[in-house]
Amino acid sequence: MEDEKITLDRESFKALASDTRVSILKSLDERRKMLTELSKQLGMSPSTVKEHMDNLSKAGLVVQIDDGHKWKYYELTRKGESILNPVDTRIWIILSVSILAMIVAVGDLIRTSIQPYPQMLGARSFDALNAPASAPVLESAQKTAETAVWSAPAVPWMHVAALAILGAAAAACVFHIMRKRT
Repeated sequence: MEDEKITLDRESFKALASDTRVSILKSLDERRKMLTELSKQLGMSPSTVKEHMDNLSKAGLVVQIDDGHKWKYYELTRKGESILNPVDTRIWIILSVSILAMIVAVGDLIRTSIQPYPQMLGARSFDALNAPASAPVLESAQKTAETAVWSAPAVPWMHVAALAILGAAAAACVFHIMRKRT
């Protein structure tokens, strides 16, 4: 597997230089927390934790959520999450591409499966149906009908295989996302 590279700006690098701030980020990766929760968990005073949170917020790694209640929560931003969990971005990209490719494959499967009736039977059958009934004409119509059975579209195995593979990839991505959230 290729080594993942994360580009950090100066503020992010400064914020991540402290072990305490990295511990705060890891704690917030579990769920959003209040300042008092973080101070109890880290064994530090709330004012010290607040200073660390200000640095992380300035770097754009965390954000304070004020929903109008008494408590104010801190949670990771997308940038903070991508630093801690760079694989999740790939999972979402794979999921999106898989779903898009499945939609295209289903559309192409429907398009290739539905053929107009004259193309399936061939042009000769319509001439045979309109012609007077004689032995050669009936014989020709019978051959055309046999040909129509053999020229009916076969099961498009490439489409079925593509749908199975893309469905498995999408299911694996959804499973990974759901497992991460619980």
